[in-house]
Amino acid sequence: MSPTPILPFDASILAGTKSAGAIAQYTYYFGQYLAYASSFECAVSPLTLLHWREYLVNTTYSTKAGPHHYSVNAINVRLSAVRSIIHAASNQHLLPRALADEFASVAGIRPKTMDNRRNPHARVLLTPAQMRAICDTPDINTLAGVMHRAFLSTLAGSGLRVSEAVHLTLAQLDGGTDPQQPTGFAVLMSSKKNGAQEPRPLSQEAYQRIQHWLSVRPVASDYIFTGFSGRGDRGPLATPIRPVSAWEMVRRYAQQVGIKHVKPHDFRRFVAAQLAVQDARLVPKALGHKRLDNAQSGDGEELARGITDHLY
Repeated sequence: MSPTPILPFDASILAGTKSAGAIAQYTYYFGQYLAYASSFECAVSPLTLLHWREYLVNTTYSTKAGPHHYSVNAINVRLSAVRSIIHAASNQHLLPRALADEFASVAGIRPKTMDNRRNPHARVLLTPAQMRAICDTPDINTLAGVMHRAFLSTLAGSGLRVSEAVHLTLAQLDGGTDPQQPTGFAVLMSSKKNGAQEPRPLSQEAYQRIQHWLSVRPVASDYIFTGFSGRGDRGPLATPIRPVSAWEMVRRYAQQVGIKHVKPHDFRRFVAAQLAVQDARLVPKALGHKRLDNAQSGDGEELARGITDHLY
């Protein structure tokens, strides 16, 4: 029998306001917080969040390479997850608004205060030639290779977060039918601002490689990027690949072309850099940031064309 939950709600209360990938990630972080809190009284105390922040700053965790400290970003995303869930609970009258405001007042960690924890390989700036080499490396004579090439091209041709990409569904794929994006393709993602579905540009090449994968995939699934239970092409699954598998995929193919320390988020930075060369105002809209610029309504077409023409 599973233990009684500490709180009468979990990250599922974010449904409709966050993507499935974000909710899965928040579930993991919130679970860590609840394990630290250990009781209802502690979990709903802003002081516990403050103490957890201190704990995350001072604790270490084990990896194959040895003990590591949490980075500034790793700490801040965990704090943000808790604050978001508590805020959603107050919106649904499960907790007082005043309590949510107190949680919101627990600030994140400032990067400058932890300069000694900066990873020298935290950001790998990829050139168009390097990105082309990575995305073209998977062997398309295998099912796994077809899927891998489609997934890498989607990261490089959209700027999606890895948590968003692994949970991408067929219903989110727009094959160029949106009149606001007549020359490009898009994926529909939930806005962080209001939860509404908003199109984000997808390169034509990524769309075509997705279609190739779907045409040869031996199983039916609502998810686009499904994996295998065995090595290579053995045991095709209808479930989405895991974020850790996406990380391993990116790192493996980057290493095959001689580039070390590449992470999925480096693909997102690559898209941002390519768009910034054209117009920095295009970046927030493409990456789904909260603060959107006041660009004209025709920018959807420009975004799609910009990524397609200048990605590689």
